[in-house]
Amino acid sequence: MAPKKGGEGSKKAAGQARKAEAAAAKAAVEDAKKAAVEDAEWKKGAKDGSRKESEAAKKAELARKKAEREALLAEEEKNTPGRATPKNSKTAAKKTNRGLDAALGSLGIDDNKRLPELGASNIDDAFDVLADVDSSGLKIDRHPERRAEAAYKAFKETRMTEMREEGLKLKLSQRIERIDREWKKHPDNPNSPNYNKPRLAYNATKEEIAEFTRAEKERTEARLAVR
Repeated sequence: MAPKKGGEGSKKAAGQARKAEAAAAKAAVEDAKKAAVEDAEWKKGAKDGSRKESEAAKKAELARKKAEREALLAEEEKNTPGRATPKNSKTAAKKTNRGLDAALGSLGIDDNKRLPELGASNIDDAFDVLADVDSSGLKIDRHPERRAEAAYKAFKETRMTEMREEGLKLKLSQRIERIDREWKKHPDNPNSPNYNKPRLAYNATKEEIAEFTRAEKERTEARLAVR
């Protein structure tokens, strides 16, 4: 007597169901492994970022305390009658004056003439201008692309920390993808059209450098001048 076709079909369907369940279980295990790896990588990155932030905070605190000690010492020396003046104080003063004269000269400013009037709210910007010049003129970044990797690393660490604080429920790969998109347009990216630092071609002529410096000086004075 021939076997019933219905019985064979039922067995075949059951076998296929078992195979499907096994495949689904295997896929679930693989997904769990990948998720665990991503989570471990994210935790490691977050831990490294927190450690660096802590180290930076400690360094800033040490620098602040050092500045306070030096300020107190200077005030004490100033208010103590008969206290001997350091031997190198005159030399230091001369060097400071020469450095200031050079900085003003490189900006095209004669220190015997009246300085351009700057807004009080922009005094920090004015100090930045003086800090960015030396006896040879404005410091021009000709090879910012060489620091692109370090700049991206710093940006990535900052954004990772911010995303963690914001509580974004994204996988590590999704966070990195978002950071990469932001970095392409960020002003700190040397390869971005929005790069915010003045730069000039590495093989620029003296005339091009002089023109670039003049334009930057005018732009800075216009930004800082009192309206």
